[in-house]
Amino acid sequence: MPSTHTADVLILGAGVAGASTAMQLALRGQRVIVIERALAGSGSTGRAAGLLGQLRSTQEATRMLVDGLEIVHDLQRRTDSEIFIQTGSLRVAQTPERAREIREHVALGKQVGLPVDHISPGEVSRLLPYMKIDDLLDACYCPTDGHLQPAELLAAYIKVARDHGAQFEFNTPVETIHVQSGHAQGVTAAGQRYEAPVVVNSTGPWSYRVAELAETRLPTAAIAHVYLTTTPTPEVVVDRHSPAVRDRENRIYSRPEAGGLIVGTYEAEPLEYDMESLPVDFDMSQMRPRRDDLTVALLIAAAARRFPFIHPRTPMTMTQGIMTFTPDGRPFCGRDRAIDGLFHAAGFCGHGIVQSPTIGRIMAELIFDGRASYDIAEIEADRYADVPELQDRAEVKSRCRRTYANYYGKVATTDSA
Repeated sequence: MPSTHTADVLILGAGVAGASTAMQLALRGQRVIVIERALAGSGSTGRAAGLLGQLRSTQEATRMLVDGLEIVHDLQRRTDSEIFIQTGSLRVAQTPERAREIREHVALGKQVGLPVDHISPGEVSRLLPYMKIDDLLDACYCPTDGHLQPAELLAAYIKVARDHGAQFEFNTPVETIHVQSGHAQGVTAAGQRYEAPVVVNSTGPWSYRVAELAETRLPTAAIAHVYLTTTPTPEVVVDRHSPAVRDRENRIYSRPEAGGLIVGTYEAEPLEYDMESLPVDFDMSQMRPRRDDLTVALLIAAAARRFPFIHPRTPMTMTQGIMTFTPDGRPFCGRDRAIDGLFHAAGFCGHGIVQSPTIGRIMAELIFDGRASYDIAEIEADRYADVPELQDRAEVKSRCRRTYANYYGKVATTDSA
């Protein structure tokens, strides 16, 4: 008979959401086992760009990111590591509609006390001398934004969690979630039985599949995402503290990386994945987009419109991963209504890195205290439980695809990278 492992909480998935939750629970004295199908960060976490724009469309969502930065600063002190790079961030507008979007963005920022304001083309050029500016109607800048380094963030979560007793089981795919009389009992993974009254599904693009193991539903979809990273050259020097850029009209974002520039896109016609169709040993780190792929060509063309030094022959690397999207672009965090003791922390729509510090706290509060210290109505895991059409996979995928396509295509105030 295989041995049985017991814990207070089992967390499925060792990306940033699962590791942050594990850390927060371990700090509260809970016995935690994290079960990961491959290696830490081998899913979406390891393919993320990590941009952190604190201003969101609501005050509560903004507060979560501002508070998350405080958690990161504490992590940096605990682990003596550099996780947050403060570069500031810039939004640009080249149409009247985008200029209105920026005015609304600045007004909202001032309401919540963030130092965001309009800046002149000359100041934009000073901050980013390699960027095209002659088509800009407006721009705004927030000096306290930046990016998180995904690998360093994940390593810090795991270190602190382990220091407080959390156990991590790698290369241990989950095969069964055990439910008895509507209550979670544990899981079987890699032939081993793990028992706990609480199971947390933080498995990223696999989250809807893991929910199905418990005979419940989570309306997420897996959507491909790609970004390029230019190779440093003497002709174009990208300072380490150059601001991140969001150019929603061109559907791109950018940030500095190791002397080069990361540029990513939210394309209008994204590629979807059915996770059940992928090999059992699928490794996201091995994904390699072809240079002749249409998405890559569109990305390079969009990048060139804002950064003229980028063209098809520019030395660069391509990174492809899979994001987990939801019908409304907000994550699913909290209890599963159908199964007592089953929780979800998934569907971060490209924001998992930057949301994870506070999400870990929220999940620990829900599990340990029974309630969160934030208003989580917009991110509750069961908010679509009573929507019949979102019990259908085809409809879920269609809505998630539209949400991804509208991330930058639609004129709105929500920051989406």
